[in-house]
Amino acid sequence: MKTSLQAVQKRIDQFLHHQRRELEKIDFVVGVSRGGLIPATLIATAIDKPLLAVYIDRQDRVYIDRPEWISGKRLLLVDDIVRTGSTLKKMLALLEQCKPTSILSFTLCCLKDASVRPTWTKMILKDRSMPWDHPRRS
Repeated sequence: MKTSLQAVQKRIDQFLHHQRRELEKIDFVVGVSRGGLIPATLIATAIDKPLLAVYIDRQDRVYIDRPEWISGKRLLLVDDIVRTGSTLKKMLALLEQCKPTSILSFTLCCLKDASVRPTWTKMILKDRSMPWDHPRRS
């Protein structure tokens, strides 16, 4: 099943509306490259917070831009979907090394069988693709 860009925006708008008080406390939005960067950018812009990126390479190694910026800060980690939970676990471990005050997490959706669940998500039974997963063909 493919998720539309309109559905992504609706989900983010709902999240922003329902969690506005919690989001006021956030210092940095951290987007997981590549799928989490679009929702992270939309959220960071809406709540007027700086955006950082975390990366995972083909060997499952994780990296962060400017780790020194987030020490003692409150973070919101954003990704598009949690399938198994392995990426989210790796990203949380990486961010914890930077000693933030807190780490909350948001994903557009999370498979029911995932080994870890974000702070905020929509639980789903079947995998979904996102608008940015496959390039448009003319």
